[in-house]
Amino acid sequence: MGAYEHHVEVKKLVNEEASQLTTVYRAGQAFPNSRRCRLQSQVRNYAENVINEVWPQQQRGEIVEDQGRLDAVFESLMFYEPRNEQESNAQSVTLQAFNEYNNLRRERQGEVSIGLLPVLYLVLFGGALVTIGATWALVGVRLIDHVALTGFLSLFIGLFITLIIALDHPLQDSNAIGLTHWKVALTQGMGVPPEGERQITTYFGVSSADRVPGCLLNVPDYVSFASSEQLPQ
Repeated sequence: MGAYEHHVEVKKLVNEEASQLTTVYRAGQAFPNSRRCRLQSQVRNYAENVINEVWPQQQRGEIVEDQGRLDAVFESLMFYEPRNEQESNAQSVTLQAFNEYNNLRRERQGEVSIGLLPVLYLVLFGGALVTIGATWALVGVRLIDHVALTGFLSLFIGLFITLIIALDHPLQDSNAIGLTHWKVALTQGMGVPPEGERQITTYFGVSSADRVPGCLLNVPDYVSFASSEQLPQ
């Protein structure tokens, strides 16, 4: 069934997008501490914006994103001047991961308004009416049996059409693909404590919702700082 296959493909796309942003976050670990804190704080801030702002609007069919948050991540990567070969390699790998994420993001945005063509719904409903109506052409069947047959057939067709409608437009409405993949990326990939916990211990140190491990300032401070070169080392 095309609607189901499309729904599964978009779900995989959402998972890949969230996972790729986690890759950007983790690749930033190779940068010097001040740049790492700025980059990882920006990535966290962007992921939280996707969860809190982008997804609810997307479910209403609106493609709205705070491009400034994504541009800030790109600026932190692109305009950093590596001091040695290791930092140069780190910048290259992280930029590649960021570009791949950006491509996945654009694919997901393009899927927001994609669904079955209206003419297919006309064919679907028209075929259902013809099929149900054709049962009344049966002869030699008791009325009670005829009504039961028509009722069961109508129920099956109704459930089938309902399923197609529910799977159509997988990023919109109440049946849209949820935020499970993004929340997993934020908690397991970026070290943000699960709901109800203040902080957790990661490989890189203690992490809280407001602070990346090993950083002196909170996430909002790194995100809003005018010049990354002035950040504490």
